[in-house]
Amino acid sequence: MKIRRQSVAILGGAFDPVHLGHLSLAEDAYRTLALDEIWFVPTAQSPLKENPAVLDASDRLMLLDAALKTYPYIKIDRSEVEQRGISYTIDSVHRFKAKYPNIDFHWIIGGDQVAQLGKWKGIEELSLLVKFIVVSRPRYEIDMNKISAISGLQFSEVRSRLLDIASTEIRKRIAANNSVKDLLPAKVNDLIVQNNLYKE
Repeated sequence: MKIRRQSVAILGGAFDPVHLGHLSLAEDAYRTLALDEIWFVPTAQSPLKENPAVLDASDRLMLLDAALKTYPYIKIDRSEVEQRGISYTIDSVHRFKAKYPNIDFHWIIGGDQVAQLGKWKGIEELSLLVKFIVVSRPRYEIDMNKISAISGLQFSEVRSRLLDIASTEIRKRIAANNSVKDLLPAKVNDLIVQNNLYKE
């Protein structure tokens, strides 16, 4: 009996903190492309960011758990934070494909990240292993020349209602004692307040 292959899209990031923009992006990709699941994969340390995450992995995972409880088609994969060190996408994809041979993996990126793809470790090999989902973001037009310059890269474009939210701006607002209720899932906001996160 032939096993049906599943289609899973991965959304990686620091999620420092996870916000409504992340959830909007995941929902739109899931529905537009008829995916089976979305996996949120929090990084230990991104290779293209100079500064480490503000919150440690346990706090970021706590917020993710709270945000995603009501989404049956979204899972959290903790493998990158468990591996520690710099999180390279190519290493994660090799790990996922070895562990889940009956899943076709996609990797979600924002349109603003396309220009960075050439800097990703093993990008040409990676382009043969996964199909990218490029999500349009406010104020960022997808540069098709950057995409076509990478040999073998396959992608689907998703026009998202993604909210123009940045985790950096959320952290600044919290530190300044300004409300971020309109930017975060309610349970995430409550946990940040209860645990006095991002105040220092």
